[in-house]
Amino acid sequence: MDRLTEKTIGTFKYDLKNFKHKTKEFNDYDAFFAYSNAVKRLGELEDANEPKPMEEWHEDDGDCLWWLFPIVESPYCGSPLDSDFPDYVTHFTKLTLPIQSK
Repeated sequence: MDRLTEKTIGTFKYDLKNFKHKTKEFNDYDAFFAYSNAVKRLGELEDANEPKPMEEWHEDDGDCLWWLFPIVESPYCGSPLDSDFPDYVTHFTKLTLPIQSK
C-alpha cells in the first residue's frame, strides 16, 4: 500500500500526498487544527509501518516484527538477541500498541 502522506518542511511535519489546497478551505481555526493533527498522526503511523533495515535495530527497540522481502510468509516476532532468531530476515517494523478501548 502506498503512503497517503508526505513529509513537509516547517511547522507541519506531514501533508496529504498530491493534495491541492484551496484558499480559505478551512472556515475556522478548529477545523484547521483538527485536520493538521489528523494528518500528522496518520503520517506518524505510516512512518512506524515503514520497514527499516536490520542494521538500524537497537536493543532499545525491543521485540519487533522481522520480514524478508518479498513477503511470502508471516513475520518473525522477537529480537536478534533471541536464541532462535532467523538468519534470513532483513527488515523490521516496530510493534504498534493498540489504543485502549473504552
